[in-house]
Parts: sequence; structure tokens; C-alpha cells
Amino acid sequence: MAGKIKNCPMCGKLFNDTGHKVCMDCYDKILEKEHEVVEYVRDHRGAKIPEICEATGAPSGMIKKMIREGRFEQIGIKMTYPCEKCGAPIITGKICQSCEEAARAELQKQAAMQTAARQMSKTDQNRGQGFRSKDR
Repeated sequence: MAGKIKNCPMCGKLFNDTGHKVCMDCYDKILEKEHEVVEYVRDHRGAKIPEICEATGAPSGMIKKMIREGRFEQIGIKMTYPCEKCGAPIITGKICQSCEEAARAELQKQAAMQTAARQMSKTDQNRGQGFRSKDR
């Protein structure tokens, strides 16, 4: 299946998108940068994301994506990045399990309150509808 013709979001040139979302030249640059990051992490096992970014010039989003994909575990290094809400170390997603559970509980609480409010509203509407006599 042929890809769509698009402008590369990195360099702006036209390319046939086959799934990489960037042109082949930029994709090759991304692969080179990822290789550089992997080599840096291999040589500096305790490195944190900001240090890796500074040393390699790679954006933190790229490094987080590599962590989520398990790219460092493949070379025997376990890395984490901070939960966006509380800062706890995580290896997948944007928030930790604890924050996810708290958000889910809050959503369930809000849903229950809305359901209760709707039930009360229906009850209030039905109260004024008694029997009517035919004489009216």
C-alpha cells in the first residue's frame, strides 16, 4: 500500500509516508541519535534523563519513548522516568499506577454523584404529578 505524500515535520521536504512519519533522511538521523543515546547509556549506566539529554542533544521525549519501548532493557539496563503527576519513577505511560488509581477513583466518585443528582432530579419532577380528577 502506497503512503501519503506529506511534508516532513522535521525538515519540511516532501516525502512518501510509509509509517515513519518523517522523511527517510530525518529517520536516519533519528536512528543515529538513538544509537548515540544507547551508547551513552551503556557507558554511563547511572545516567538520568537530563544528563543524557545534555550529553547527546537528544530530546527527553525521545529518551522516554525509548524507555517505554524497552530499548535499554534490551542492553541490560533498567531505566525509568518521572510520573507527570507525582514524580515517582515509571517505565510506561505518563502517570504511575498510584496516580492512575487515584484518578480512576475520583472519576468513579464524580460519576456516582452525577447519577445520584439525576435520580434526585427525576424524583423531584415526579412529586408534583399526582392524580388528576376528571372534573377539571
